[in-house]
Amino acid sequence: MFITELRRFLRSAGVIPNKKLGQSFLVNSYIASRIAEEVSTSGSVLEIGPGLGALTEKLIGRCGSLSAVEISPEMVDVLRKRFSDEVLSVTRGDILSVNPETLPGFPFHTVAGNLPYSISSPILFRMLEEGFDQVQKAVLMLQREVAIRLSTLDGGKQYGKLALKIWPYYTVRTLLDADPEDFYPTPAVYSRVVVLERRTRPMVSRELFCKFRRIVSISFSSRRKTILNNLTPVLGRDQSLEILARTEIDPGLRAEQIKPEMFVRLAENL
Repeated sequence: MFITELRRFLRSAGVIPNKKLGQSFLVNSYIASRIAEEVSTSGSVLEIGPGLGALTEKLIGRCGSLSAVEISPEMVDVLRKRFSDEVLSVTRGDILSVNPETLPGFPFHTVAGNLPYSISSPILFRMLEEGFDQVQKAVLMLQREVAIRLSTLDGGKQYGKLALKIWPYYTVRTLLDADPEDFYPTPAVYSRVVVLERRTRPMVSRELFCKFRRIVSISFSSRRKTILNNLTPVLGRDQSLEILARTEIDPGLRAEQIKPEMFVRLAENL
């Protein structure tokens, strides 16, 4: 859908893009097609925030079943009218609170979407919940800076809690980049589509994951401090030194200098 056509469509539908909901609609058909090709599956697909249906249009016919969750009542009406003759289930709801088991098509094999950038991290963390444990792949449009942080695992300023909390269950790769001009209204940021693929065997067991997430959050609570100084207010200095010694981690290191596998060992010793 070209921008002129999109503007006309929005006017006819009485829809004004809502900045608070992060409504920047994808207008680059090539990008939508590439995402749909990556999503293509005989299984059930969940689309998050379909908006006017630029991606939805490409997904229909490429998957066993397609279910969409959209928070805007205006967009829900648009989608139901536009795809009234297609096999598509549209649910009005907030992806951060909706119970996936209540959605048509559950359990889902694949998740796709152009995520609202203000809540992209919480949505990513939902992929770790038990209700999404059948998801084998997620193809998601993110703000480019968030995508970089999500895929950085080799230390440095971009390495942190986001990548580490996703790492135990998913690998991350880049599919393609998108410019502001690929959306309407034009956002002030650049975007990137990433592909999360579930690991055959998780790096952290479900039983240990809670401790792993906690130790990662504590360790990165202040990036400029050493890991010892971050652990001390929570565990006490003596216990922190003891755990770091058992894990063979230098207490003078900052969290961004510690490999993912060492955080697993920390959690095991916590």
